[in-house]
Amino acid sequence: MMTEQRCRPAVTEFAARRDVDEYSPPWADFGDFFRSRKDDDSTFLIAVSRGQRTRAEWSVDQWRNAVYNVTSDLIRHGVKAGDNVAVLAHNSAETLALTFAVWLLGGCLVPLDPRDEDDRHKEILEESGARWVGVDAGPESVAQVMRSGCAEPLVVRGLMSTQRRERPSTGTDPAPLDAPALRMHTSGTSGRPKAIVLSMRSILLNCDAMQKAFGWDSKTRVLTVLPISHANGLLINSFLPWFVGGSTVLADRFSGSTFWSIAAETHATTSSIVPTVLEYLLATESSETPSPIMKEVISGSGPLRATAASEFEQRFGIRVRQLYGLSETTAVLTATPPLTGSHLEPNLRRSIGVTVPHAEVDVVDSNGASCDEGVRGEIVARGGMLMNSYDNNDSANAEAFRGGWFHTGDRGYWERGADGNRWFFLEGRLKESIVRGGLNIAPQLIDEVVTSHPLVRSAAAVPFANRWQGEEIAVFVIAAGDLTEAELLTWCAERLQPHMCPKVVIFGSEIPSTSVGKIRRNLLTQQLAGELARFWESSFRP
Repeated sequence: MMTEQRCRPAVTEFAARRDVDEYSPPWADFGDFFRSRKDDDSTFLIAVSRGQRTRAEWSVDQWRNAVYNVTSDLIRHGVKAGDNVAVLAHNSAETLALTFAVWLLGGCLVPLDPRDEDDRHKEILEESGARWVGVDAGPESVAQVMRSGCAEPLVVRGLMSTQRRERPSTGTDPAPLDAPALRMHTSGTSGRPKAIVLSMRSILLNCDAMQKAFGWDSKTRVLTVLPISHANGLLINSFLPWFVGGSTVLADRFSGSTFWSIAAETHATTSSIVPTVLEYLLATESSETPSPIMKEVISGSGPLRATAASEFEQRFGIRVRQLYGLSETTAVLTATPPLTGSHLEPNLRRSIGVTVPHAEVDVVDSNGASCDEGVRGEIVARGGMLMNSYDNNDSANAEAFRGGWFHTGDRGYWERGADGNRWFFLEGRLKESIVRGGLNIAPQLIDEVVTSHPLVRSAAAVPFANRWQGEEIAVFVIAAGDLTEAELLTWCAERLQPHMCPKVVIFGSEIPSTSVGKIRRNLLTQQLAGELARFWESSFRP
């Protein structure tokens, strides 16, 4: 039986969420913002599908009409302001149009990762109360939703009619900008999913910050190869171009062999990617040459090797800038500013940049006091771009929003640059999370599966540096009998999602722990670093 759950009102009591400057988005609601773009004949979207060998293009006026069409369909299905609408679909114009339509209605979008299992989707759908799920065309996509038993599938393919329509009437007052607009789910370091609720105001405020930090304008065309089920692909690559008056190229998937040809054919000027994509572009043997129009790429969502950035710039003649942010901060907190010289200073190559407008970022010690230059601590932030809250999770909110700051859980420090700004550096996470290919993985979930093997006495999953994924997964095991690495990896492959499976097993006799038996995972990671260093270049392909 389907139960309706409306988006909860925006949470404003956290001091860290207060604006830090005078800026406030000038629109009354999303519809007001959506209609404010007037360059109707300019190109907004180019959708490229290598799988289907198709390419389609929409002007600003055509895109607005397409969104109105999808909005009318949603109204016919009963969607209204305040409703949660999930989407389980890959990169396509229809998926993006559904996103805009949900926001135009004043609803809250709930992206689902197509790579996740049915149980994960069902858990998120039940928690969010979403009654509808936008899905790709095809019986399997519909069947995935039907198996959840709690939502109605809406096939996005075909929603974008060419019929000319005016702005649809919703029959209700527009939702204010402070209403929840985006509900992102993360497993966190405890393995329990946490719902991150963002308002449209936070999204628009952060878009203004990114526009100023990136220098994007009407001439900017962004090549989108990241999944739009994640914040980077959706908010930076796909939504920010509408905000700045530019355009986006939406690729159905990333391919190192076609990245440059798509960029050249569509005249893309930039792309926001993750370090994994940059590494694959460096390693791909291709006769293609970079598009002369593309001037830079922006890397985020994971640690970037300084040497990889330098090699990329030297090989392709395209600058690499870094950004840093979390889903909890909408998108971006810091970014490498536009470069005035030919190359970034070597000592700043590893930096995640300087604070973007409308935000404050600091590094604090365990007592919450600001750290001096070069002193390691926890990166914290405040400003109107922060999430409303972790929904229905008072303990997580109390931990994250303490002391008037949002605590990221990341360890770092800052140095003063020649420009007088604080340049921030990210060293790792205070929390025990493994970031593989930009995805956060709770090591405790892997521990549980490994220790469920009858010949495993105890185990601990740890990350290790890997060129292709940023971090890969190893597991340290104390065995209770004869057990091989191959046997244990097979055991994990049968019980874990592919991106969570360990790639290396190390057997030993003792796992460092505290006096109360808690694994000292950071210490174990350090102890194994030398042995695991030999897997730096390994791609671990089947």
